[in-house]
This record gives sequence, structure tokens and C-alpha cells, in this order.
Amino acid sequence: MVDRTRVELNGRLGYTITVRGTMRSVPEPKLPELEPAFTVYSSGSSTNMSWVNGQMSSSKTWNFTLVPQTTGPFTIGPAEIEFEGSVYRTEPIDVEVVGRAPAGGGSTAEREPTGAESQGRDVFITTSVDKREAYVDEQITLSFRFYRRVSLWDQPRYEAADVTGFWVEDLPGEDRFTETIDGKDYVVIELKTALFGAAAGEATIGPARLTYRLEGEPFTFFSRPGRERVLETDPITIDVLPLPTIGRPDGFDGAVGSYKMTASLESARVAALDPVTLTLTISGTGNISTVPAPELPELPDFRVYESSTSSSTSKEGGVVRGSKTFEYVLVPQAEGTRTIPALELPHFDPTTETYQVARTTPLTLAVTAPSSTGPDAGAPVPSGITRVGRDIRYIREPGGVLEVAAAPVHRRASFLWLQALPLIAVAVAWLYRRRRDRFAADSGLERYVRAPGRARRELQEARRLAAAGNTAQLCTALARVVTDFLADRLSIPARGMTMRDLESALRKAGAGDEVTECVKRLLSECDLGRFAAGTASVDSSSLVDDAERCLTLIEKRSRRRR
Repeated sequence: MVDRTRVELNGRLGYTITVRGTMRSVPEPKLPELEPAFTVYSSGSSTNMSWVNGQMSSSKTWNFTLVPQTTGPFTIGPAEIEFEGSVYRTEPIDVEVVGRAPAGGGSTAEREPTGAESQGRDVFITTSVDKREAYVDEQITLSFRFYRRVSLWDQPRYEAADVTGFWVEDLPGEDRFTETIDGKDYVVIELKTALFGAAAGEATIGPARLTYRLEGEPFTFFSRPGRERVLETDPITIDVLPLPTIGRPDGFDGAVGSYKMTASLESARVAALDPVTLTLTISGTGNISTVPAPELPELPDFRVYESSTSSSTSKEGGVVRGSKTFEYVLVPQAEGTRTIPALELPHFDPTTETYQVARTTPLTLAVTAPSSTGPDAGAPVPSGITRVGRDIRYIREPGGVLEVAAAPVHRRASFLWLQALPLIAVAVAWLYRRRRDRFAADSGLERYVRAPGRARRELQEARRLAAAGNTAQLCTALARVVTDFLADRLSIPARGMTMRDLESALRKAGAGDEVTECVKRLLSECDLGRFAAGTASVDSSSLVDDAERCLTLIEKRSRRRR
């Protein structure tokens, strides 16, 4: 069933599946196809079991929240389960999704206002940008803010906005601060992202979502605490402007930002036919990752090889900046003084909305006669070489002794063991799910299993009380841990019983004489320590040891009974 058959586009639809029958284990239902018409969120499940005239019956309910993604009439198809060879199906449900309700209208009880509409609420989110118009590849800073002034059950789940059409750079860290709105103090968490428009035109930043649960809301034993709520921001439209054509210099290749460029040679003197490295470094503010390599001028006296490219990015202060380095290997073909002319990088600076040209200074290289030990010694030095294309990159031979490579990764024993990790993870998940379902179906089983751990923790606290000499508190703690352990392991509500009633209940539960006498003696000593501490001497250390012995006997007896 659904909680309504007509829902707004910005509303929430409650969808519930219930399975009833005379069965111990309720199978999981198979949901109908709901996407892309709806986004589906699980809202927990609950189980109920009963005995009538010796016949057991059970029911289990699964709750879901459906968030409409588009308007129109829809049919929620049948959900189904398979049990003992038969398939059971629900009836299809017709619903209608209408347009978004006006701001402040409060059209549905499940609706969560967002943006400016959320001002004054206990929890709300906003997204904003520092500019609505930007040139191609100009930085736009997107800010997501999460406001709250109440406590949450757990960490909220954040889904970032869809930024298709932008180059994305995550800005580091998150800002935490307080802000006062309408006289109310909010704790604010802000996340920032740098966006660069990839192409001219209108681009849309999609809605960001936040799923959370409020602390203090009612919940059942079988469901997670608090009702799951979903907040969603409004989309933002950005006008990405094309780069102007007026004043565009020759050789412009799309670099946007504020840059400078430097050039350097590995050495100012080199022998002919020996390599020397030319390094070009571009640095400044902008999307440095997209800056193209500058065009080299014609160098007829050199053979040119591209060697490597590297870049580094800094995002301090929320601004993307960095440097990019290009290396070329130059091999001079003849001796003499050679000049490498100035290199240029035309780029568009969005801060001034003008084209600029970054230039290097010319470099001079003294080329001496070829080395007599070189591979081409004695060969005539060619002259008038013309570059006709690109060759392979220059190979720099390694020095030292080559080391024997290790065995391939797929042949190592550690790699084979790693293949078992997914199977182990699946097995652990299956065991955890099976344990959780058994606990959900039998609350007494969960108390039975968790009782030893809780008793050990309380016994450690009792030892601290004994060391501190707090006799009355020690006796109270020991009596509580033993009676609670009896209730969890033998299903005896020992608290509030008289000694005679407790003895009768222990014998009826099959606890045995040894357990019964141990519990009676311990509780009597605890009563003596609590109510007659001024007239009787109680050995605290011995009393804790007696309690531990009683717990051990109860555990052994309860295991045999189980």
C-alpha cells in the first residue's frame, strides 16, 4: 500500500509491503521496477510473531520512501515473494505525480523545504556559487552549506550535485562555524568545489541531497532510530560565456588564466651531437591541468625530442593555481653559438577580460666540437637540417647494474590470497545478516547471546568499586549483575523476588542445587553488605570472586538447557 495516490514532484510517497503467514522465516520481497520514475530509500522494517491455539503466525513489514523524479501518472507494479515453490504477488497501484508545490505551500507532511525556504528550520541545506556568468575554463566556486541546531542520530549522508559539463577540482577540507539566522544559532558545515565550464552555453548544476535522522524520534526494536528525512537543494543555472574573438592573438590554443612562463637550459655549453634538456615552466592562477604545451619555434640547428610533462596544483584560499613543466631534449647538429628564441604562451585572463602573452627570454647555447668518444665521432656534422616531423623521444641510458625483476604480481602467493578476500567479505556479510534476522525474530535470543559480555563489563566495574572500598555500591552492583544474568540466560525475572520465590523459580527452571545455593548465598551476603554495613564485615574481593563463580555456573547450566 501507499500513504497517498497523489503526490507533488517535491514530495515523498510512503510505500509499505507486508507479508503475513504461518511461517518461521519471512522471505525478502522482490521490489517492482521503480526507477527512474522514483528514487527509492529504505525506511526500515518490523517483525511480529504470535501463537494462537498452538499455531504460530508471523508478519513482517518493509517501509520505503519514494521520491518522484518526474510528473505524470505511474503504475507501481506488483511486489512478489517466493515461498515453498509458490510465488505471491501484490496488486499494482496507480499513483499520480503533479508539479512542484509553490514555496511555503506545505503541500505534504513529508516535504522538506530547502534553500531560502528553509530559513528558521532546525536542519536545512543550501548551495550557492560566487558567479552566475563565467568564461569557458574560468573558475566558479560552488559552496554547499549544512545548517543544524539539533542533534542527529548518526552521520548524515551527503550526495554531491551533478556537475556534468564542468571540469571539477575538489577544494580541500571543510569549514565549520556558527551562524545566527533569525535569532537562532546554527552549526554550519561548508564544502567547496571549484568548477570550470567545459564549453560555452547554458550549464546546470544539479541538486545536492542530504539524508539524515533526528535524535529523539520514536523507533521500534526492529527498525533504525528516527525517521529518515531527505533534503534537496534547487538546481543552479550557469551561463558559460565563449571567449571573445576581438583581440585574440595568433597561436592562441585555449589557455585561460593568469600565467607567466620561464625557460632554462640544462647547461650553457654542450658538445655537438650531445643532448641538452630545455625546460619550460608555466605557473599562475587557473585550471593549470588544461593548459596546452607552448608551440616551439623552428630550430633548424637542433633535433628536438619531447621528453616529459608534469604538473602540480595548489588550492589554498579556495583558488586553483599551480605550475606545469614541459621538457624537451635538444641535440645540436653543428658547433657554434646557437640561440633559442623567446617562446610565447597566448592566454585569456578572465580577471581583466583581455588576452595576454607570456614570454620567455632568449637562451644562448655554446656548442663545441663533437666529443671524440661519442657514437658519431669522426662522422661529418650535417648542416642545414630541416625538421620534417616528430621522432621518438630521446632514450637516456640508465647507469649502474640492472637488477633482476621480481616475479609478476599474478604469480605471487600474496596475490592469490587476495582473491579470497571478496569471498570472505560475502561470507561475513551473510553471517551478519543471518544473525541480525535471528535476533529480530527472537528478542530473547539476543539477550541470551549478549548477556556474557554485558556481565563481564559490569563485573569489571564491581572490581573497581571493591578496590575503592565502596561496599554498599559494590553489593548493589553484584546483586544487579547476577539477577540480570539469570533473567537473560534462564528467563527468570529475578529482580524484586523474595529469597523463597527466587529459590522456587530457580528449581522450576532446572538450575540445579549448585546454582541455587550459590545465588542464594551471594544475594544474602550482598543484602548484609548493603543494609548492615556498619555491623558486619564484608570481604569485597571474596564477594566479587563468589559472583564470578555464580555467573560461570549459570552460564554452564544455561548452555546445557539451550
